[in-house]
Amino acid sequence: MKCVIFTRKQKKIQIHLLIFLEMEEKMNTVEVRNVSKKLGDNNIFENVSFNLEKGKIYGLVGANGSGKSTLLKIIMSLYKTKGRVLINGFDVRKNFSEALSKVSGIVDNVSLYDFLTAKENLRYFAYLYDVDYSKVKEILELLKFDINDKRIVKHFSLGMKQKLGLGVSLLKDSDVLILDEPTNGLDPKGIMELRQLLKSMKDKTIIVSSHMISEIEKLTTDILFINNKSITKIESNTRHREFKLGNYDLAKDILPESMNMSDEEVSVYVKKLADKNVPIYAVNESSGLEDMLIDLMEDK
Repeated sequence: MKCVIFTRKQKKIQIHLLIFLEMEEKMNTVEVRNVSKKLGDNNIFENVSFNLEKGKIYGLVGANGSGKSTLLKIIMSLYKTKGRVLINGFDVRKNFSEALSKVSGIVDNVSLYDFLTAKENLRYFAYLYDVDYSKVKEILELLKFDINDKRIVKHFSLGMKQKLGLGVSLLKDSDVLILDEPTNGLDPKGIMELRQLLKSMKDKTIIVSSHMISEIEKLTTDILFINNKSITKIESNTRHREFKLGNYDLAKDILPESMNMSDEEVSVYVKKLADKNVPIYAVNESSGLEDMLIDLMEDK
């Protein structure tokens, strides 16, 4: 809660300033308004609306054929639809260049050049995007590629191609990052590194589609659940373990950023809280995301 004291002369200016700041804080990066999509005789979505905020990672989940990839393509303006999609306030159809200039991502297969190296691929896309070549070295180091590796992409594993595709999408200074099955082909270490990387991108809106519910639960802040031609938005605070604690300011410094913990981790953190004399009234486990999604599917 903020308390502001106004003088008579300042009041009008201060009120306008506070309204502007409040609007800026709550501005949605992506807005989907009354979108419907039909492929052939199949209705994929009917009058779907939702907003996505800056600084959040959204997990897009649903049954096979529910429309996950279709939704990503709609946001990237690869499909025509009824309704509107706005990115940073720009309509993707009426203001295509302005809207899509701050969007990047991977949908379907990664388009790479098989007879170029990782570095050469990135340099080529940097040229297309009008990005300084210094960004290429930064991306290679970020994704832990050997900058002097002379192997061509044709000989890369699926996981390495997936990582390089992510590198291409990171060349642009985008506000919205869209990733369709980004963990496909990655080993456990690669999945963990990707999770850490995406969580570090606090200034972006990230949308991740995946069949790996356990990974979605670890990675994302919110869920977009596609079922029966509609989308349910599940906020993070409805699916985390609940800690009913006193002295919360101290507790939040002790507990990890993610509240998704194993039973062993729960024991460790309960002990840490007890050692700091933080009163614990109860530790309750909420239903897992997988159980929640199954319940939603059965309710529809």
